[in-house]
Amino acid sequence: MNKKRIALKESLRLEIIAKCNNRCCICQTPFIVIHHIDGDPSNSDLDNLAPLCPNCHSQAHSTSKLTTNLTPSRIKLLRDKWSDYCKNRKEKSGINPIAVLKVKNFRNSVGLPRIGWQKTFSALDSEYNNLTVDEIINRVFLTRNRDEIVTYLEAIKNMYTDVLADEKNLEKFTKLCNAFGVDYNELS
Repeated sequence: MNKKRIALKESLRLEIIAKCNNRCCICQTPFIVIHHIDGDPSNSDLDNLAPLCPNCHSQAHSTSKLTTNLTPSRIKLLRDKWSDYCKNRKEKSGINPIAVLKVKNFRNSVGLPRIGWQKTFSALDSEYNNLTVDEIINRVFLTRNRDEIVTYLEAIKNMYTDVLADEKNLEKFTKLCNAFGVDYNELS
């Protein structure tokens, strides 16, 4: 029987990424692929999908008498445990992982800003001069304080003033703001 792969809807892919903090549910390595637990790539029910790193994904498709295999039931059990752990952690921290991911995707898609991330955010703390952009984004958007989020989005808007003149980039940034529950028009 030939099994036809059906592309995952973007919203479903993002939901899985959010549930697992973009990490493999087996080994917690970042950079995941979506695994169809029952082996049917046309079955994209959420309960049939698991986030796995390429290494664990390869192990899920092989068996060995010398190791503990990644059986469908074991994958589901570990996926659910990891998902519960991530959910509890997110509830305590207040981080919106999809919104943070949108900041990173925006930064990656539009390139370098007029003013650098380190220079902009070192006004908060000089330690930001020694961090990568991803580390800055992760730290800055840890807050639940809406006023702080608005301030940080305004800073990003000012960093990318030239880029936001392009309608497509402005649309991406508007969606980024919406992911944090902020209307673009609120920004100064």
